[in-house]
Amino acid sequence: KDIKHLFQNCTILGDKAYLSIDYQRDLFTYNQINMEVPMRKNKHGYKPQPYIFRKSRKRIETLFSQLCDQFMIRRNYAKSFDGF
Repeated sequence: KDIKHLFQNCTILGDKAYLSIDYQRDLFTYNQINMEVPMRKNKHGYKPQPYIFRKSRKRIETLFSQLCDQFMIRRNYAKSFDGF
């Protein structure tokens, strides 16, 4: 589902991969959704993200990492594409 139909007038946290200015503008003009995306350090005009957003992102990333470990999502011990 597209988030712009679920939320309005709020701030959401995005990953560094969501740097599309067009997508951020679309979210804001449609439902006043402000998408906070951390800038990469090598970008022109780099500003660090506020502490509260960094803290929230760290918690989310930790949770995803724990789920991947718990359900063994990223483990693959195959030696070939055939599985052995």
